[in-house]
Amino acid sequence: MLDVALIVCAVVAALAGLYGLYFVVVAFPFTGLRKPDVAPDKVHRFAVVVFAHNEAPVIGQLLESLRALRYPNNAYDVFVVADNCADETAAIALSGDAIVWERFDPDHSGKGCVMAWFFDRFAVECAHKYDACAIFDADNLVDPGFLEAMNDQLCLGYQVSIGLRLSKNPSSTPVAGASALFWLLQARFFHAPRVRRGLPCLTVGGTGFVFDLEVLPDGFWSTESVCEDIEFTLRAIADGHAVSFTNDAIFYDEQPRTWWQSFVQRYRWSLGALQMLRYGTPALLRTFRQRWRTSFDALIYSFGGLLPGVSALASIAMTLLLGAKTGQWAALGLGTVVGAIVGYVAIAAVGRLLLALHGQWWDGAWKAVAVFPIYLVTWSVIGVVVLFYRNRRWVSIPHTDGLRLDDVRAAAGSGTAKEPWAFPGRRDADPRSGSKGPWAATWVADEDPDQQPGTAN
Repeated sequence: MLDVALIVCAVVAALAGLYGLYFVVVAFPFTGLRKPDVAPDKVHRFAVVVFAHNEAPVIGQLLESLRALRYPNNAYDVFVVADNCADETAAIALSGDAIVWERFDPDHSGKGCVMAWFFDRFAVECAHKYDACAIFDADNLVDPGFLEAMNDQLCLGYQVSIGLRLSKNPSSTPVAGASALFWLLQARFFHAPRVRRGLPCLTVGGTGFVFDLEVLPDGFWSTESVCEDIEFTLRAIADGHAVSFTNDAIFYDEQPRTWWQSFVQRYRWSLGALQMLRYGTPALLRTFRQRWRTSFDALIYSFGGLLPGVSALASIAMTLLLGAKTGQWAALGLGTVVGAIVGYVAIAAVGRLLLALHGQWWDGAWKAVAVFPIYLVTWSVIGVVVLFYRNRRWVSIPHTDGLRLDDVRAAAGSGTAKEPWAFPGRRDADPRSGSKGPWAATWVADEDPDQQPGTAN
């Protein structure tokens, strides 16, 4: 019986290892993106939608950055959804020239519910007025070139595009800094490799993304999980829509300051990822035969919510079972400690590499690097929790960093001067290339300054 249990644990651990190896292979060789040549043939009209709940300390700064966008003023409108607000959010938004829609429904909380409410009304009152929608949270700040870059993406044929998320407050606490490193990790090793390989990106990340309104079935938003962003993305992929990423559309996002706030946020993300087995995987399976190339990667990802908790439990169980079988507790303990130290150093090195690749550094960045391994390991703990405790109630995290865009750039210091969002690299994807439509990848084998995106050597 003991041997059978050991085999089961070993199989689970091996599957988890293969899962991680798959994402490493997809990310290899870890180069960045080259901006494809694009001559915009249309100025798309955007509805810029901001979702806010008691965001008076930060929403004014966001609206200021949106008014400064380098995009025709008559080609975008800003909507603010003031959801169950008990402060001055709506008044500040009105004074910031936004179209304000107030919602009062405390029995139905969560961003998915709010988005469904907004698009139900939007489909009726604003039908055919806009081409695309840009989504932001009220704590964001937006770079002036955001809509310009997203307009390029739409002209290239991408129906859904994700911007580059940088942190608004990385120096506020080590936890906030570790969270900033996570978003750099996602951009560099998850989003960019998929653009290079002509694969859809796997999650829009909840904010800082744009989608063609034709992506919404009948113009309505319909998600059921607590992670509406992942569910939306996986369903878009299942429907055959091109989901891309551009490092030219930059925005800044406030990160949680405390461990507890970070746990609460990541618990919701982990629960939502687990729910994709119900809300995302079936749609991908139904369309797998028609779109196997784009669906396979997303299908693998949809199982990811289950693995952190299961693999953590399997690893603990295997260690205890081996100890019970062999009696070599000291050797197992020593091996565990050595493995933990090696893992810690390796993850911290990745964190430091991310800062170097993005040209980022801030006061106390070394603390973020030191905390980053703990930040990632605690995700496994959260993964175990969601296996046994599933609370769908939305818990709001207060945003208090009322920084302006100029403040954030000044705090970044030399990092901003180096354009941290400019990924060095020689590979890209251009939806205009080849006969495979928006998923045709461009592979540039050697450096060739005369070669154009969309061609191969």
